[in-house]
Amino acid sequence: MSIIEPDAPLYAQGHPLQQSAVVEPRSSISARVGIHWQGQDCDFYDWSYLPSINLWRDYLPAQIEALLPGLAAGDEIRHSFRAGELLERQSSLLHQNIPLSKFQPPPTGLTLLQPAIGRYYPSHFYKNVPAIYEGYQLPCRIIDIQGEQLSVDFNHPLSNKSLEMVVQIESIRKAGAERGGRCNDVVAVCCDQGPGMQDSLPDQPTDFWAGNPFSRQDSTNDSVFFSTPSLQPYWDRTSLAELSRLYDRLIPKQSEILDLMAGVHSPVQESAVSPAAVICAGLNSVELEHNPLCTQTLTLDVNSISALPFEDARFDVVLIHAAIEYVINPQWLMADIQRVLKPSGRIIISFSNRSITEKAIQLWSGAHEFERPAIVLDYLRSCPGFARFNSFSLRGLLRPEDDPLAHKLIYSDPLYVVWADKI
Repeated sequence: MSIIEPDAPLYAQGHPLQQSAVVEPRSSISARVGIHWQGQDCDFYDWSYLPSINLWRDYLPAQIEALLPGLAAGDEIRHSFRAGELLERQSSLLHQNIPLSKFQPPPTGLTLLQPAIGRYYPSHFYKNVPAIYEGYQLPCRIIDIQGEQLSVDFNHPLSNKSLEMVVQIESIRKAGAERGGRCNDVVAVCCDQGPGMQDSLPDQPTDFWAGNPFSRQDSTNDSVFFSTPSLQPYWDRTSLAELSRLYDRLIPKQSEILDLMAGVHSPVQESAVSPAAVICAGLNSVELEHNPLCTQTLTLDVNSISALPFEDARFDVVLIHAAIEYVINPQWLMADIQRVLKPSGRIIISFSNRSITEKAIQLWSGAHEFERPAIVLDYLRSCPGFARFNSFSLRGLLRPEDDPLAHKLIYSDPLYVVWADKI
């Protein structure tokens, strides 16, 4: 993933970066940059944290750059772009008749990967396709399969979308004596490597179900596999704090919440939400006992039951946090979650890009990071009665220095959240 790194020292020895009250034409700013776009039936919000945007050196759309001077930390600007204006669409990158023989993925496992309609694959899976040079990085989508011919779109996944760019300024630093540095393209950093892949094709569901999508490396009983309690949150503190802030927006106060597939920690703990009750249902009773949020606990394996043990229309909100990738019958589970939700109740599903490999379903493990929101949305669409779909992502925040994985991972766990309402 393209990341804008913090600035190298740009000023003379002994002259540290100085904070500035307002943005000037040669300022350097840290900001959250969001791309808001409308899919077939879902609103998408994809955010990136950029620790240093140098207005003298880095590329920003002219419409955005013109709005920045004079703004202060905490200010927000936004601008809407027509389809193709921010990310150009090229007819030369839409190929209607590629022989199936040119789809040549590297061998993995015991079975050869087969192409599926709506799925994204790395461009290097295709050999000797005109206008697709070796090293082309953008993921590409199969839009149709007719016999031995593939129709493949190599354009950027957002090139046919109207986009709104949002910039939230977090800090401002004064310009100094430039000593070189790399020029960064802010649009590429925020939009390349995934955003846009979460949406479905018009009137064409994505074929996520080919092969054995719900098989797992380890098919033993989950209760046995997870019998040893883990008493630390799986995500880093920064990512959990961001999810807590999102919960503040999405969960009404005094909600009765079902925290499904729960463990030792729920991000509701750090939120400003004041729930009426939180029923925690998960695999490990010791973990649930150490979860201070729970007003009631229930040991429950969603992969081994045929119905949730709750009455109809009981809960205002159902949460699944850091666990959806382990569900082997999601269509049944979504239907029963809908049953136990009150009218207008909300389901919120959060996940990141790390999971327990042995227990994640094959579909999840084989999907691009930004295809996974599309998988979750497909789960929800399979159950009539959910509507008002939303998808949120946030990448690029720094991992706390004292985090156990800080020596391996610089960046905080990326955050992905999908939610919908019962109608």
